[in-house]
Amino acid sequence: MKFFESKYGFFKENGNYTVTSMNTPMPWTHIISNGEYGAVYSQAGSGYSFYRDASQSCINRWVQDLIKDEYGKYIYIHDNDTGRIFSTTFQPVQADGRYSAEYGPGFVLYESEFEDFKVSSRIFIPLESNLEINLIEIENKTGRELNLTLFTYFELNMGTMGDIHREFHKLFFETEFDFDTQILLSRKHLWANGKKHWNASYDWFVFHGTSEDVEGFDTDKKLFCGNYNKMPSSVADGEMHNSRGRNIDAINSLKFNMILSPKENKVFSVFLGVSENVEEAVNMAEKYSSVENCRLEYFKIEEYWREKFNGFSMQCEDKDMQFMVNFWLPYQAYVGRLLARTGYYQFGGAFGFRDQLQDSLAALEFDSDITRKQILLHASHQRSDGSVQHWWLPLTGISPMEKWSDDLLWLPFSVCEYIKCTGDYGILGEKIEFSDGGESSLQDHCLRAIKNSLSNTSERSIPLILDGDWNDGMNGVGSGRKGESFWLSEFLYLVMKLALEYFVLEKDETDLLKSSSDRIKNSFNEIAWNGDWFSRAVTDNGFEIGSKSDNRIFLNSQNWAIISDICDFSRKVKVMEEVRKRLITDYGPLLFTPPFTVPDESIGYLTRYAPGSRENGGVYTHAAVWTMWSANLMNDAILCDRVYETISPVLRSSGNPDRYSAEPYVMPGNSDGPLSQNPGRAGWTWYTGSAGWYYRSTIKYLLGIRFEGNILRINPCTERRWESAEININRANISVKILIENPCKKSLKDINKIIFDGEKTDSREFYLSEGKHKIILKY
Repeated sequence: MKFFESKYGFFKENGNYTVTSMNTPMPWTHIISNGEYGAVYSQAGSGYSFYRDASQSCINRWVQDLIKDEYGKYIYIHDNDTGRIFSTTFQPVQADGRYSAEYGPGFVLYESEFEDFKVSSRIFIPLESNLEINLIEIENKTGRELNLTLFTYFELNMGTMGDIHREFHKLFFETEFDFDTQILLSRKHLWANGKKHWNASYDWFVFHGTSEDVEGFDTDKKLFCGNYNKMPSSVADGEMHNSRGRNIDAINSLKFNMILSPKENKVFSVFLGVSENVEEAVNMAEKYSSVENCRLEYFKIEEYWREKFNGFSMQCEDKDMQFMVNFWLPYQAYVGRLLARTGYYQFGGAFGFRDQLQDSLAALEFDSDITRKQILLHASHQRSDGSVQHWWLPLTGISPMEKWSDDLLWLPFSVCEYIKCTGDYGILGEKIEFSDGGESSLQDHCLRAIKNSLSNTSERSIPLILDGDWNDGMNGVGSGRKGESFWLSEFLYLVMKLALEYFVLEKDETDLLKSSSDRIKNSFNEIAWNGDWFSRAVTDNGFEIGSKSDNRIFLNSQNWAIISDICDFSRKVKVMEEVRKRLITDYGPLLFTPPFTVPDESIGYLTRYAPGSRENGGVYTHAAVWTMWSANLMNDAILCDRVYETISPVLRSSGNPDRYSAEPYVMPGNSDGPLSQNPGRAGWTWYTGSAGWYYRSTIKYLLGIRFEGNILRINPCTERRWESAEININRANISVKILIENPCKKSLKDINKIIFDGEKTDSREFYLSEGKHKIILKY
């Protein structure tokens, strides 16, 4: 069956997505990674590969061009009898034929069909080897013999993504061909990563090979392509130059011949990887020159991903939710944001302190060990004074010097969320080194973060925004170290409240947190409230952003007033009314409105964005999703549903794929607001924060399913009227099957009969011992 089919593609019954038209409004992409080696592919076959850090260790040259999308790792096919030239993917030849791209757990499958033959090309990355495998099958459709020659082709980068000065960088490549294993080996004697000041080599070899007998090779682009040719001259005339050596505009290209009998099909492999030395490259090449070994690796990947997200799965009438919750949301949060940390729109590569901590919280629903490891890693990037690195590059350790005011608080927040969900208080005692020396317990790391934040408050007891808070684009508000953040008052207050609940504190620590909480709460309610909503921030020069005089209302200040419980109920009701009235749109809640139309240095670079785009009055998905959280706390099922539906990529794309533009299976970082020239257009998919929060919010705040240690609470906040559904949860030694039986199709929030392990109960709270449990919700 096909689900949510548009002119560009459809979901399969298993949740995989198939792109059927290569002319998508933007590149529709997929990411695969094993945590070390990774790759980004578009539906056209373009994209890039990287090792450990996409921005610092990009293997092939790639240009971010959403219009042409013409840089990648390609395979040309020359029909020697007819002279016609094809490629296994739509790019780079764009020959007449039928193309598709299927995306699923850990793989990309390209299929191309032409008059005489068809090609299936499955690309994946082994779980424990640093290479990508392209397992290709060519089938002769005709009753005559086919005589084909194939050419692989990609340009070498081997370093930072910004190596665009080709005439300079060509001076440092060195290529060779190993005649025994028939692989190309490439080195680069410069790695301009900023750590060794232009005086270091790229640390790894790049190797490229195939299971077929190599007939020729080239590593010099000029010789392979020729000047001013639309088609590489070597592909057109079949002549390779066996070029290798130094001072070349480096590429990798292998030529091999293939004769197919009538109706015959042939399977072979093409691979690309990195190695510490030549011996390792040779060993991997020998292993993956075997098609059977490649198949075995793919079977391992299938099994791995089948089990990975088994912690939470569902079967329900709303297939959009089922597809996203069962796979795409956790995959984006885990593979896209924790393992790869890259995408087509932002190649990134760094670990962001706030970013990857929040992304890791998604794993609490399927594998809490991932969250635990991420917390411990981030704590090691904290200084002894409680401040943290805003981001860091894993290969070089390079980090910016600016100080964002919220980063450090995401550590205690994430720790408390982890403990709340797992009951693992033991994590608080873990000893972790500070980045500037010494070590302490994780709890002490968290307390130092809180104390550092408390030391950076104004005379009015409002936290200073410093170089920016959650909204990096407000980097001008506090550059003079006087600007204040009202949102940070809310966040800091919530973090202290969580610390009082989940930390094991001494009396003086308890007293400090309680007195500080009261002080922050009182000052916030006195100063930030403007009569109808809460203001957002105050600049160095005293201008109050998001006030009535400013005539702007900011989403975060209102949502987090409810989330943090920093204000009384009457104010919560009022701010939620303002959110509904002014910020909710058909494509999600706006970050604020109206947008800035003139750049304002005193506020920051967000004012320099086009009005209605990204942080300047657009729908910023990361923050928009939090509205589901606040709606749940206000028991507003209608708003919770509306937010879910208006930011669902499946529903948005199926309604109008050209307006929406982005992939229907991935959460975008943003959508344009009403004052944009393209209202509703999504952008920057595979972005941080959005998938993880949407995943958790759908489970916790819409479906209302929350684990706290061994206690499961179920309290839906949705008007959905499923006749039946099944939800399966697997955690450590506990498994739970939740069945919804609703023949009258009543609203799911109106539970009236509950059966827990065969016994009727009025409770919506269930203590789960080890073993299997069944909960039936009847309406």
